[in-house]
Amino acid sequence: MTKQQKKQYQPTEALRQVLNILNQQKFVLDCGHHVTFNQVLGNDITIRNGKELQITCSECRY
Repeated sequence: MTKQQKKQYQPTEALRQVLNILNQQKFVLDCGHHVTFNQVLGNDITIRNGKELQITCSECRY
């Protein structure tokens, strides 16, 4: 990867700020399970990158 390409990437903190918008919101995932973001006993999720994002719980990912 060139220096020019590396400059196109933002740090993890920028992604955290975007995801913080989801704080305490509840969703049904593509696998049918539920998640509440930033909840102590919340489920972990897996996001599969591609033409369309597929969002599942970590249990269904494997």
